[in-house]
Amino acid sequence: MKKMILFIITLMFQPAFAWGPTGHRVVGELAQNYLTLKAQVAVGRILKGQSLARVANWPDEIKSDSTYAYTYSWHYTEWADGQDQFDPNKVTGILVAAIEENIKLLKNSETNAETKVFALKFLIHLIGDIHQPLHVGNGLDRGGNDCKVTYHNVATNLHALWDESMIDFTHLSFTEWVSFLNVLTAEEIASMQKGTVLDWAQESKLLRAQIYPAEVTADPASNLPQVPGLKNYCNKAQDLPATSIPKLGYNYSYQFKPMLEKRLTEAGLRLAMTLNAIFE
Repeated sequence: MKKMILFIITLMFQPAFAWGPTGHRVVGELAQNYLTLKAQVAVGRILKGQSLARVANWPDEIKSDSTYAYTYSWHYTEWADGQDQFDPNKVTGILVAAIEENIKLLKNSETNAETKVFALKFLIHLIGDIHQPLHVGNGLDRGGNDCKVTYHNVATNLHALWDESMIDFTHLSFTEWVSFLNVLTAEEIASMQKGTVLDWAQESKLLRAQIYPAEVTADPASNLPQVPGLKNYCNKAQDLPATSIPKLGYNYSYQFKPMLEKRLTEAGLRLAMTLNAIFE
């Protein structure tokens, strides 16, 4: 019983799943289209014929098993607003390091087969994670999980909105998403297939600052201290009434859907680039 309680408490402090099932499958399916022949063969051998899209959500699925509790912090990192340099010693999530470590495991010829399966499944997933702007959090609101909003009159939070709501509202399957996104010129592909893991994290940090809805007015009678950099609707202590929570819908989607589509596309292309480099 104690272990179960501890496990539930641990989950309460984890960010929501990045991109959601559809988004991760989009990243995997798009990447599959850009693998070299060598990479296709190597990936097929490791995954025993399963596609990248098929295994893309496995690292989220295993969160129900406390055996893998040590991987919870792999899915996110923090990079505070106003902090120019990334300091891995000052964050609770190790997304950047986890990606780099799994790349090393796959490159190492001495890594055993079971570990390679594990590393590849996580790499597929985590490269998707790092391109979701709120998985590079500001360190104040659990990657937007504490930020109450409504989307088309449904109560949610900013993180879940980016993980799933905006994607699922389109009612497109992951293969339909890929067919819509995969209309790229050679120049566009080359411009996206670049950068390091840390570069991708920095991109998410810069984009993150743009996607927070405008601040709302807190109840002046509450006399609650303001937290610098924390929006009122992200401050659990404010306990804002439903009428004060940002109401998002078509306007928000219209503004940010191009960014969402670009991040999914970049994640897929960069996953392919990474796997091609590993298995060259």
